[in-house]
Amino acid sequence: MPRHLLVTAGFVITLLSIGVTGLAQSAPPRGEAMRPGNQGAAAGSYFLPAERMESVDPDAKLGPGDFLTVVIEEDREPGIPKVVSATGEIDVSPLKGRVKVAGRTTAEAAAEIKRLLEKDYYYSASVKLSLDRRSATAVKAGTITLSGEIRMVGPLDLASGDRLTVSQAVLKAGGFSPFANQRKVQVTRTEGGVSKQFYVDVKEVLDRGAVAKDVYVQDGDRINVARNLINF
Repeated sequence: MPRHLLVTAGFVITLLSIGVTGLAQSAPPRGEAMRPGNQGAAAGSYFLPAERMESVDPDAKLGPGDFLTVVIEEDREPGIPKVVSATGEIDVSPLKGRVKVAGRTTAEAAAEIKRLLEKDYYYSASVKLSLDRRSATAVKAGTITLSGEIRMVGPLDLASGDRLTVSQAVLKAGGFSPFANQRKVQVTRTEGGVSKQFYVDVKEVLDRGAVAKDVYVQDGDRINVARNLINF
C-alpha cells in the first residue's frame, strides 16, 4: 500500500478511537438505576410522604389559619394540604362536612378524623396529620373581662389555639395591685344560660406552683379580684 494511504488510514483509526472513548465516558454506569423519589415534582412541592411528615410543634394547639398536611394511608395518595378555617375546621374527604380541629393537638385531631372515618367509611383507618406552619396572625377566639384589684382592668382577648389559665390572665393584665386578695380570685362563668361562680387561689399557684388548682378561662368569663382588708 502506498505510504500516503497508510498515513490516512492511521489518522482515521485514531479519530474513531477518540470518539468511542468519549461516548464510554459520558454514558452512565450500567448498574446504576435512577433512584425513586420526587424527580418529577416541582421545587417546593407541598406534598410530603407520610414517613417524612413532622410537626412544627406536636404539642401545639391548632387554630384558624394554621397550615396542615393530612395523610390517610388507606387512600394511597400523597399528603393533602389544608388550612384551618376561621371557624377552626378542615374538610377531609370522604367525610361529609367539616372536622373541628382548633383547640386540639395534631395527634388529637388525627384521632378524631380516624374515629369519624371508621364510623362510616373504613374498617380501619390510619391518619397522619402534621402542622407545617402556624398562622402568621393571631385569630381572636373570645374575650374575658378583668376587674377589681388588678393593674389593667377591662377586656382581654383570647387567641385561638392558646389555653389561658386564671393566673396567666392575671399576669397578662399586669398582675395584682398592692392590696389585692390574691387567694380568692372570683371567676364568673355562664354555661347553658346558668351563671356560676368559683374561686382560684392564684397566690398559691404562683408562689408554690400549685398548677392543679389553676383553671383554664373560657370565652365570656369575668374575673374579679377583691380588695384584701388585711395586706399580707
